[in-house]
Amino acid sequence: GNPYYFFGEMVMRITEIILRELRVPLCHPYRLSKEYGIMYDTTPVIAEVHTDEGIVGWGECDPWPLFTGDSSLSVMVVLEHHICPALIGQDPTNINEIHRLMDAIIRGNTIAKSCIDMACWDIFGKAYGLPVHQLLGGKRRDTIRCFWSVGGDTPEETASEVLKIKKEGYWGCMIKIGTADWRNDAARTIAAREAVGGDFPLCADANQGWDLDTAVSYAKAISSCDLLFFEQPLQSYDIPGMAKLRRRIDIPVSADEGVASLQNAVDYVRGEAADVFSIKVTKMGGITPAKSICDYAAANGISLFFNSMLEEGITQVSSLNLAATVTNILTTTGHSFFSTLRLKEDITDFYTWIKDGITYIPQKPGLGFEVNFDSLNKYTVRTLRVTQ
Repeated sequence: GNPYYFFGEMVMRITEIILRELRVPLCHPYRLSKEYGIMYDTTPVIAEVHTDEGIVGWGECDPWPLFTGDSSLSVMVVLEHHICPALIGQDPTNINEIHRLMDAIIRGNTIAKSCIDMACWDIFGKAYGLPVHQLLGGKRRDTIRCFWSVGGDTPEETASEVLKIKKEGYWGCMIKIGTADWRNDAARTIAAREAVGGDFPLCADANQGWDLDTAVSYAKAISSCDLLFFEQPLQSYDIPGMAKLRRRIDIPVSADEGVASLQNAVDYVRGEAADVFSIKVTKMGGITPAKSICDYAAANGISLFFNSMLEEGITQVSSLNLAATVTNILTTTGHSFFSTLRLKEDITDFYTWIKDGITYIPQKPGLGFEVNFDSLNKYTVRTLRVTQ
């Protein structure tokens, strides 16, 4: 029988959780909306979950103060003092119970919870010798196309960057807009479309940077650009505004910051405020809650775009395992599995899975990656251990 069972009961237990706070520089500064400014680095938190059977699971979360409402410092506090002590001695393969415990200890804090969820799925797969996508019901595809995103100041810069991305073999590009000058953002979008032609998927992301009238003005100005979707131009909570925008423009509307939980997804569907959901497993609390949102979206005719938020390889591969299984993923563009290529280094081997604009689904047990300990140690700024 399975070595982890005794009289039908799983006896594997969590014995220790090692937490690492990282700071990883970007290869180049990344200009976003006026809401977020310019990004120079990312600050993930890594959870290394040990068990009494010697199986180790790895998870990552990606706090971003202006996006998620927390930071690496606050996440470390929540994990060290609230979540992790309660998980010592628990069965990591009973992921539903892990979530029940985390939710009973502290409300919200989905970013902090996401790294524990990922690590538990990693352990679950390794314990049974199966990739996580198999545990989720099985993969529907072997590869997923990859796209890119660009910032930029001028139309010329944006056009040049997007054309370069097309020539490198990527399957689409997101243009970061939402600045104080919507007319320049419109000119940048038009210049990008003219540079790459009509057969290259483009979308635009304003990252909550605008009000309704500004978003409508931009959409009308670039109406000839045939955008795949227009992402989160209004504040995440402004569901009525997003619904009004959706009725006033001809571009599909995507919700990103607005959909961080299943209840958010329900509210957006009820408000008829989105055509697309932007899926980020760390934003949503891990693979488990993200899958619930994906299933709910499928039941309500919402398409899925798998996005990222300056993630290292653990979050990226967690997202990839889920993306391999869903039915309603957008197929006319690539998806955001390029995040590690924007960073100075990947702390895993995930970056090697992206070849010629195609991301390959892992086949190894668990999440399927290998940790690059040299890179992990290089960018670790603080380490904590939680034991009995």
